[in-house]
Amino acid sequence: MRADIPIDDLISTQLLEDWAWLLPKPHELIALNKFGDMFLRNEAGEICFLSLATGQLNRLAGSTAEFQQLSADKVNQEKWFLLKLLTELERAEMKIARGQCFGFKKPPSLGGAVEVSNIEVSTLYVYVSLMGQIHQQVNGLPPGIKITDVKIE
Repeated sequence: MRADIPIDDLISTQLLEDWAWLLPKPHELIALNKFGDMFLRNEAGEICFLSLATGQLNRLAGSTAEFQQLSADKVNQEKWFLLKLLTELERAEMKIARGQCFGFKKPPSLGGAVEVSNIEVSTLYVYVSLMGQIHQQVNGLPPGIKITDVKIE
């Protein structure tokens, strides 16, 4: 089972459009897991991980070579590609096609569970856009605050 989505025919600027609030400088898409989370290279050559579930950008490696070395580690593979959850989805006979990803019905950042019952097949560009808009709106809110309204454009 492949744990990533091929990126050769994706338009990364379109994918990252609703994440400009978090990515003020250009980033290059280098990999994408099946949940739409992105591995990005910044201008300094560092590799960062953009989590759609948390709305956070974290530095993973100082270079592509270091990232490739870290990617060989099974613990990193599990964490970055959610391999256990992918196995559960496969057992539940959930599959994605080209242009799709697995998406959380209720994002974990809004209290959704990281489990099969909270996952659906989503259109990649739409899901990435929605998550960017949601995280922009909740960015900076105190933990535990009750959210009553989220606007999607």
